[in-house]
Amino acid sequence: MIGGRSPRFASLVVVLVAACGSRNDEMSVHGVRVVLKTSAPFTRSADFPARLENTVDAALQFWDGRWDALAGTTIVLDNEQYLSCGSSSSHALGCFDGSNIHVTTRDPTIGTWLCVEQTVLVHEIGHAIIGDPMHDDPRWMDFMPVFWELQGRDGYDANGGVVPCQLYLNVWWHPLHQP
Repeated sequence: MIGGRSPRFASLVVVLVAACGSRNDEMSVHGVRVVLKTSAPFTRSADFPARLENTVDAALQFWDGRWDALAGTTIVLDNEQYLSCGSSSSHALGCFDGSNIHVTTRDPTIGTWLCVEQTVLVHEIGHAIIGDPMHDDPRWMDFMPVFWELQGRDGYDANGGVVPCQLYLNVWWHPLHQP
């Protein structure tokens, strides 16, 4: 429940705010474990739990998924510039290994993302819901419904100041028929 803020949501905010000084915070959203191995300012904002929930919810709607399909999944937001995924030695901005959605909070050229919506989380939710490691589904090149749902939100700079959070569709896109 996003608009109606459940008691569970309120306790989640209290736990997250109380742990703001830690680099390895944990929380849960709809039973999905979330591990924060990052210092990205957006993960320390009071609105982060709701923004994470809303971003995952928008991605689930786009991919025709439900929260229960993510049962047993852990979302890890990581400070590392590139992530090694599973046994692959490739450098990625995110991956889904069957039980973990691993996402960097940094862009190779821009630096630290300003908001969770800028990360590749929407893309990796797609892998968690439909699999498709070869990106054969045409939705990999059409994220406009998610873009319209998530655009226009605030981000947070390195000092915690509120700034516009510009979304970049190319972060979510992937050429079809390629791993």
